[in-house]
Amino acid sequence: MADLEEELLGVVAREEALHPEQPLSLFPRLVLADWLEEHQGPSGQTRAEFIRLQLACEEAATPCTLPALAEDAPRGLPDALARAGAGHALACRSQAVRFFKEHARALLEPYPEWVRPHLVFRGGLPWMCHVPWDVWQHHAGGMSRGGSGWRLETVRSWRFHSSTDGTQGFEPVAWLPGTPYALEVSGVGAANGFFRSPGVERWLGTVRELTLAGWAFPKAMTMGMAPTAQRVPALRRLGLPANQIEFEQMLDLGRLGLPPDLEAFSLARNRLTFEDSVFFFEEGWALPHLVELDLSGTGVGLGVLYNLGRSPLCENLRRLNLGHGEIEETLDVEMLLDAAFHGLKDMDLTGNRLSDGFLETLAEAHWLAGLERLNLNEVGSGGQGWGRLIRGLGTTLIELRQGNCGLDPEAVSVLGESPARSSLRHLDLRQNNLGDKGLLELLKMEWPELVLLGIGLNSISIPEPELDRRLTPWLTGVELERP
Repeated sequence: MADLEEELLGVVAREEALHPEQPLSLFPRLVLADWLEEHQGPSGQTRAEFIRLQLACEEAATPCTLPALAEDAPRGLPDALARAGAGHALACRSQAVRFFKEHARALLEPYPEWVRPHLVFRGGLPWMCHVPWDVWQHHAGGMSRGGSGWRLETVRSWRFHSSTDGTQGFEPVAWLPGTPYALEVSGVGAANGFFRSPGVERWLGTVRELTLAGWAFPKAMTMGMAPTAQRVPALRRLGLPANQIEFEQMLDLGRLGLPPDLEAFSLARNRLTFEDSVFFFEEGWALPHLVELDLSGTGVGLGVLYNLGRSPLCENLRRLNLGHGEIEETLDVEMLLDAAFHGLKDMDLTGNRLSDGFLETLAEAHWLAGLERLNLNEVGSGGQGWGRLIRGLGTTLIELRQGNCGLDPEAVSVLGESPARSSLRHLDLRQNNLGDKGLLELLKMEWPELVLLGIGLNSISIPEPELDRRLTPWLTGVELERP
């Protein structure tokens, strides 16, 4: 029976190899679920049910990865889903999460014991393996020779990591399974071992999402393994976080040529200087399809915003992350007002020290009323300027995050005056000072599209609140975690 299961998993892997642009294929997984249910007893029935539950999440446009990793950002609601569809998608995800918690041991049992802590499931099968390079180096050869490697053929996302300041002497491995969709290499040791492994060029040829973090990027550059258009031709998303990238390395990468179809680029947690931004934003790389830019934790301030706002990159950007920057002066905010954001839909300003006066200035931004998502977590709010900004949000906004902002019960009435109240589907107000009064005031208002409300850690003592379905007909539930 194991031979037939191996053959069916092989069909899944080969089908997905034929369509590397898609994260996974549903039909061959459903065939596998039917076979497991019919031939593998109670264990097979559990695995089959889990495959179907996770595939239901895929069909609802809400991929569910389990167990969730702490370092991954929480998933929001999909943009294109209708309100009823969003509620259904969240219900599917919740059901899959509960099932995994109850049956994790049985779901992991078929896999070698050493790899179980490193597996993440999607579509009912291992989708990601996040593993220290020295652990992978130790076991990979044995899995290949011992014949159990076929169980990892469906893994499409790999994360290899090592200590940033640890040994650089990790060895390459002779076996890299599957056809990867996403790849992350973090740390010098992992980069040193991975980029010297046979078959790495074949692997990189199918990767669409690549992250080189924690000094892995400088190491790749010195080894002649830059993420260029020739080496990673299918690449759509590139992340280079926490590498202490220097101007010369950015210059070299630009000269070598990034994949022209790149849609998302991250320089998060690198110190981005004015000189760096002059090259990146003004002289520029040819990135005509770039729609997502992550500059969080780069110390973004006046000089960088000045260059960004006048770059051709601005015109196509739909998502911009400026979280944990140094946007704190009036001129910084004015640079954002003047930026040529013609299609911006998602702005993240988490953790910037914006005073109430600066929020009032930001309310004048021409792009504010067209946003679909706005993240103001950890930005002091509740004053007059904040109120003006909230009232300036448009009826396109579907997600507002205002966690840990110092909001009190009086702030709820301001939220109720925003035009965005008629369109919001996700409102996150966790870790504020709303209390019972603020929650009850929220639930008295009409929220015709709201699906998800985060209200935990707000000193709320009342039990699970009663929802008036006439005011919140689509609200799936209230996230009400307590200390």
